[in-house]
Amino acid sequence: MLKSDLVEVALLGKSVGLKGFVKLHDRSDFPKQFKKDAKFIDKDGNGLIVKSFNSANSSILFYGFEDVDLAKTLTNKIIYTTKELTRQTCKLKKDEFFYFDILGCEICENDQILGVIEDIEDSGANNLFYIKTDEVLVKQGFPENFYIPYIDRYVEKIDIENRKIYTKDAILILENS
Repeated sequence: MLKSDLVEVALLGKSVGLKGFVKLHDRSDFPKQFKKDAKFIDKDGNGLIVKSFNSANSSILFYGFEDVDLAKTLTNKIIYTTKELTRQTCKLKKDEFFYFDILGCEICENDQILGVIEDIEDSGANNLFYIKTDEVLVKQGFPENFYIPYIDRYVEKIDIENRKIYTKDAILILENS
């Protein structure tokens, strides 16, 4: 399995109680994936299988870690799943996309490539696409990076298959950055 196939889903915190539960800091948009018998891996490829998840206090118990001393070995571990498993277990609604499908897409406006999405940041009200500006535009004096709000006002169409996101008025944001 390639590292690029992995999706970070959570950070494991300190132990909770004496039965092996640890605090789960969910870094995904799909809390329902943390259910009994769900499989995750750590950065070393070690498998972790969920025995129990308590959504009320965001604590999780894994098979083989059912006591406080074993649970402490999980503190500060990041757990991952695969893109394939994410697609199978996390259902999207219409016009929703996985972050990993959006990252790397070209931003296009009026047949011009403005740049490539490098990151997605949550601004509270909505998400912001962090764009690495196309080299041609950088050479023309535009900034190396800029943001576009992920709202209908700027994003017209997302074409995951062709790795392109079509925008309107994003060039105005770039010009004023």
